[in-house]
Amino acid sequence: MPDKSPEMRLERVLDAAATGLVVLDAQGVIEVYNQAAGELLGREPDTMLGRAAAEVLPDNWPELRRVLQTGEPQIGHKLEISGNTIVANRRPIMQEDQVVGVVCTLQDISDYEKLVTELDCYKRLVRLPNAIIESSFDGLWICDAEGKVIRVNQASQRINRIKAEEVVGKSMQEVVASGVVDRSVSLEVLKRREPVTMTQRLPHGKEILVTGNPVMEPDGRLSMVVVNERDITELNRLQRELEETKALNSAYRSQIESLYHERDFLRQVVIRSEAMQRVLSTAVKVAEVDSTVLIRGESGVGKGMFARVIHKASRTKDGDFIRVDCGAIPEALIESELFGHEQGAFTGARSKGKPGLFELAEGGTLLLDEVGELPLNVQVKVLRFLEEGELVRVGGTQARRIETQVVAATHRDLEAMVEQGTFRGDLFFRLNVVPITIPPLRQRVEDIPSLIRFFLGEFNRKCRTNKVLTPAAVDCLCNYHFPGNVRELSNILERLVVLTPGERIDVPDLPAPVQAPPESRPQGEEGWCLSSAVAEVERRLIAQALDNFGSQRKAASRLGVNQSTLARKAKRYGIKSMQ
Repeated sequence: MPDKSPEMRLERVLDAAATGLVVLDAQGVIEVYNQAAGELLGREPDTMLGRAAAEVLPDNWPELRRVLQTGEPQIGHKLEISGNTIVANRRPIMQEDQVVGVVCTLQDISDYEKLVTELDCYKRLVRLPNAIIESSFDGLWICDAEGKVIRVNQASQRINRIKAEEVVGKSMQEVVASGVVDRSVSLEVLKRREPVTMTQRLPHGKEILVTGNPVMEPDGRLSMVVVNERDITELNRLQRELEETKALNSAYRSQIESLYHERDFLRQVVIRSEAMQRVLSTAVKVAEVDSTVLIRGESGVGKGMFARVIHKASRTKDGDFIRVDCGAIPEALIESELFGHEQGAFTGARSKGKPGLFELAEGGTLLLDEVGELPLNVQVKVLRFLEEGELVRVGGTQARRIETQVVAATHRDLEAMVEQGTFRGDLFFRLNVVPITIPPLRQRVEDIPSLIRFFLGEFNRKCRTNKVLTPAAVDCLCNYHFPGNVRELSNILERLVVLTPGERIDVPDLPAPVQAPPESRPQGEEGWCLSSAVAEVERRLIAQALDNFGSQRKAASRLGVNQSTLARKAKRYGIKSMQ
C-alpha cells in the first residue's frame, strides 16, 4: 500500500510542483530539494539532500548566505543556467525573530521571455509603418483603388491646413470640389497607372510639389495610390536661410580676418610727421559721415590701413570690413563676385545662386582696393549702386537695397584715365566726394625712425632676437627713397632681422640700393658738374611734386614758385605738363 504518512505526501506534493524548491537550515544544509529544482539546476535530489549548499550550490551560496545572515528577502533575481532564464526568490524562515533557514523558489521563465520578445517584435512591426508615415517631414496621402482617401499624415495636415477627419473617407473628386486642392494627382495615377508628378496651388497661397505612385498587387491590380507632397514655399525659405547662413559664415570669416589685420592696423599707425597727422585726422572726421571716400597714394603707403581707420571710427564699426582687390579678380568673374548671381545665371554658376561682396558687406564697410582696375561694364553697376543704394544680381531682375559704407583706393592717375576713356568720369566724381591722399614715405622722412623702431621690435619678438641698427644704418634708411614705401621698409627690416648673423645691423648689412642709392652717386665727368647736379635735383623734385599733388597749381604752391615758372621748367625737362 502506498505510504500515506504526512511526510511522504508532502514530499510527493513538492516533487509534483512545477516550481523548484530548495530549503536550507540555519547552517546552510539542504533540507528540501524537489524534483523541479533538480531539473532546473541539473543536480538530482538524492545527491543534494543533507549536503552543505556552499559545496553543491557554489554559484547560489553567496546570495543564500546573505539571506541567512541579514534576514532580508531577495525577490526576482534572474539566473542564466544552461541557456535558460531562471527567476529565484529567496525568503528567510523566521522563528522568534531568528533566521532558522531559507526557502528558495526557482521558476523557469524562458518560454515567457520568448513570448514577450515575440510580442514586442510584433508590436514594433505594427508601429513601424505608422511611425514612418507620421514622422515624415513630407506630406503623405494614401488613397484606395477607387480614389477614396484612407490615410493623411500629420505633415500633410500641416501643409494643407486641414484635419484628417475632413478628408478621410471622401473621394478625391469630393476633395477637389471642396477646394482643399486645385487638382488631384491621385486621380491622374489611377487613370495612367504610373507615377505622376505635378504642382498644386493651395487656397492659402502655398505651392506644393506632389508625386503619386501606384501600389500594384502581384496579379497586376492597382490596390492603392501613395502621394508624397512637399511644400515648395518652405524649401524656398530654407534656401534663403541657407544663403543667409553662408553669408553669415563669410561675414564671420571676414571678422576673423579683420581681427588678424587689427594688429597690422595698430602697428602701422606710427606717425610723427605733420602731413600724416593731417591725413589721420581727415580719415577720422570722414568716418563720421556716410560719404564715399577715395584714398589715393602709391603702393605700400598704407591705403588699406587707413580704410580700416575709417571703418573702426564709423557708425558701421560693428559690421564687417570686406576688402576687394579689384585687380586680382578675373574680369570674367568680377561682376559676379561683387554683385552676386542668381541660379543658372551663367555656365558654372552655383545652382542656388550666390550673394556678392556688396551684400556680404551689409551694415559694414566695403573697400574697393585698386578701383582703377575695374572694367568699364562693372563701373556702370558700381556707379548705379553708389547713386541708388541698390543692386541687381547677375541673371536677376529683383533690386536689393544694401546699406554699406564704400571706400575706394587706388595708386593710379584716375584723372588721366578719365581723359583716356578707361575710367568713367561720372564714377570718378562720385568716388571722389572726400579724397584722402597719403604721401609717400620719402616725403615724410621724420616717420622713418619711428617706423624702424616699431618694425624692429615686432620682428625681434617674432624671431626671438634682440637686434639693433647702428645710427649709420638708420641714416641710410632715412636717405633711401623707398619706392615701395612702408611695405618695403617693413620687408627690409624683416629680412635684416632674419638674415643678419650678428646682433648689430650696420650699413654693409643693408641691401645695396639702400646703402648707396644710384641717383645720389656722380655719374662720369658730368656727374661732378654742379650745375648739372642742381638741374638733376630740380628735375626730380618737379616730377615728384607734379606726381604727388596732381596739378601744376598745387605743385607750384608747395614748391614756392608761380605756376608759369613751374610750367616752363617742366617743359624744359620734358616732364608731362599738367593744368
